[in-house]
Amino acid sequence: MGKYDFIKTGNLLYWHDPDNGLSDGAYQIISTPENIDDDSVILISSGTSEAEVFPSELSPISTGRSYKEDFLHWKAEREAKGMKFYDRLSEVMDTENDLAVGDIVAFTNDYGIVFGPHEVLAFEKPRLGGRCVYIDSDAYWLSDRPEQLTVLSKRGAE
Repeated sequence: MGKYDFIKTGNLLYWHDPDNGLSDGAYQIISTPENIDDDSVILISSGTSEAEVFPSELSPISTGRSYKEDFLHWKAEREAKGMKFYDRLSEVMDTENDLAVGDIVAFTNDYGIVFGPHEVLAFEKPRLGGRCVYIDSDAYWLSDRPEQLTVLSKRGAE
């Protein structure tokens, strides 16, 4: 196992900006060389800016505890009361970005802070300002807005 095996195109990682932490935060890997050494240059993006960084400046973002089991229990209770859940975003709204249960996303809150990666767990008809996507997070019971999510990988059923 290599020192930088966690650095792969598409992964969401934390960049420790050597410029006094000016741009520290979660970034997606855009490109990497085939073999990564200490002096390799990695291209990262926050969605609004890009930077070329060294591998030593990157670290994995811990996904922490999974709340999927808690969510499934919560979901079953709601379904018993008549609440309906769906497997695809296109089942609840017109969209070009057809998320599916099992996809992996990053969540960006209203203050621009990125969390993740998180697994998509279910969908509901939009409510509360467009909220309709449930993800594996500590607030599994509160759906998120699709525009708050960035797809990191498509693992859901096609």
